[in-house]
Amino acid sequence: MRTEEEIRQSLRDWIIKTSGKILPEELTDETPIIERRIISSLQVMDLILFLERLSNKAIEVDDLKPGVFQNIDSIYKNFFEGGSIDRP
Repeated sequence: MRTEEEIRQSLRDWIIKTSGKILPEELTDETPIIERRIISSLQVMDLILFLERLSNKAIEVDDLKPGVFQNIDSIYKNFFEGGSIDRP
């Protein structure tokens, strides 16, 4: 099982690689990735697939609520800390 820091680093790496719009030193866990257009709405679908691979769990449509992809903190909170990953 991955640690919280490993998961957060994987998310940072994916966002930096996928977007091509932000440098590693510019991306924090609080950086608004949608609002700042770091990733596009189309890339959100790829992010969902990445999260499913990272968590080894399917993401349910009900989990896709406004704000869950706001930043790395919100992604971690919603999908790894009591979110989809904890579902039986």
